[in-house]
Amino acid sequence: MKSIYHLLFSLAFFFGSCSSDSVETNTPPTSSEKPKESKEPETSEEDIWNVSPNNQYALNVVFFNPTDYTVNEGLLNEVGNMMVYVQQWFELQMELNGYGKKTFGLVTNQQGKARIHLVQGRLASTSYQGHNEILNEIDQYFAANPNTKQGTHTFVLGFRDSGVPFYGINKIAFANTDDFKLVPTGKSIGDFQLMNCDRLGGIMHELGHGLNLPHCAHKGSDLPKVSLMSFGNHTYQNDGSERVFLTASSSAILNVCEAFNTKDNIPYYATDVSAEFLGYTVEKDETNNSLMVQGTVTSPAVLNHIYVGHDGFPAGGGDNYDDITFTTVLEPTGNINEYNFSLRIPYSDLFNEYKDETKNDIQLTFNAIAKNGNRQKIGGYAYTIDLTTKIPNDDVIAAYTPFVLRDRSNWTILANTTSPNPDRVATTMLDSDLSSYWHSNYPYNIADSGPHEITIDMANSMTFSGVYLFSDRAGTNYRPKNVVIQTSNDGISFTTVKEMSLSNGLTEAKINLDNSVSSQYLRILISQVYIPSGTEENLILNEIDIISE
Repeated sequence: MKSIYHLLFSLAFFFGSCSSDSVETNTPPTSSEKPKESKEPETSEEDIWNVSPNNQYALNVVFFNPTDYTVNEGLLNEVGNMMVYVQQWFELQMELNGYGKKTFGLVTNQQGKARIHLVQGRLASTSYQGHNEILNEIDQYFAANPNTKQGTHTFVLGFRDSGVPFYGINKIAFANTDDFKLVPTGKSIGDFQLMNCDRLGGIMHELGHGLNLPHCAHKGSDLPKVSLMSFGNHTYQNDGSERVFLTASSSAILNVCEAFNTKDNIPYYATDVSAEFLGYTVEKDETNNSLMVQGTVTSPAVLNHIYVGHDGFPAGGGDNYDDITFTTVLEPTGNINEYNFSLRIPYSDLFNEYKDETKNDIQLTFNAIAKNGNRQKIGGYAYTIDLTTKIPNDDVIAAYTPFVLRDRSNWTILANTTSPNPDRVATTMLDSDLSSYWHSNYPYNIADSGPHEITIDMANSMTFSGVYLFSDRAGTNYRPKNVVIQTSNDGISFTTVKEMSLSNGLTEAKINLDNSVSSQYLRILISQVYIPSGTEENLILNEIDIISE
């Protein structure tokens, strides 16, 4: 009996990270060798394949092999053994976080050996740049073998320098190494014996991304433990495997990941969360040296958890390895589609010996996790911390109630520039759809083209005490920084009624005027923009409205 199942596949037609170390040499085929032809699965008749745990979705594990590398069954055995170990490690972490023995599914035979899908590439390794061509060939493989795909999530492994990248995107992850053989570390977590192989910490980290996990950091009170989804990949590899763990937010996300659940008729990932705040407060509790965060959320989806992230600037994207998260259950209020939550966040937990010197500026985010596996950022703002006292400043205090956009269907709007994309026109700033947005022309340079200028005709004279701006598309990038508000009754002669600088990280800005004004025309000039890097001063706005008394 063969100890591991693998499928060989060659397409019938031709298709035109975390770390880097020294490369071990793989033996290429001789010039007389040809790519392997399509074969039936090499399965011993007595092998019985099932998803373990039973009746569960499974992670599809693929070994992608270009034409200039060779694979033997011993190597695939090692890959399978590694995946079974990783499955057990995730199970342990979920159990430690209170979810029982829950982990991602693997297709295994009666000996517990994992099924590895061997996809024989049609090209040499140098022809695979990035992941698109590799995914094309893997998609063709599963199209030819549709019954072998057991879920949405796929993990693609390969030799180092074979063209297989080292990152996770959407519900697919990639990782590579030249040595998959597990060796004992001599360390354990309880009775669980920890193993290692070349780059295993990074392999598990990238798999986490493929299972929906974002980067997140450990709390100060978690030390000396280190989050796998922060820099725990390096800690694991550098003789610290016993200190690496999954945070509460990571475990809450995995709890509703398709690959961790049975086929129970839940349409995973089918519908958006569409969660909104009915209100929240963030207060300082000086007696207990902590923040108290409370709120009420509504959503047509069934919600399980919410986590509050604290990410030092620059925030988001590849800069969120230091995003410290605090997680709690969302409790139904008794009203349909409505949930309450309450969290205490000790000041000391915001400092974990990782980038502590940059935590004077923080992006706070609220993130809802739905039962169908989706999650959504539903709000956030920027605040500052006094690094001397390590206590948040008073700009962390917040009391939020949702802004209700008025019907602006009879308003007209003009911008001095707009994107060539027809979906990014100025009228999207008046459509009450927070998912649509206007984008300036790009690249935009304020010194050359002047400030961004947006003029609105409100059809009638309106009395208002402020202006509302909503910008939430490119993280904290391309949001307004310096804003001038002008009004006019004839659309020709404008008077400045307010000028101010907005904090970085604001999704929505409520700009209060010094005095109420009445006018038909509103002009907004933006002379500075928050930009991620470089010199492009592009601007994105989703909605503009006025604030009435």
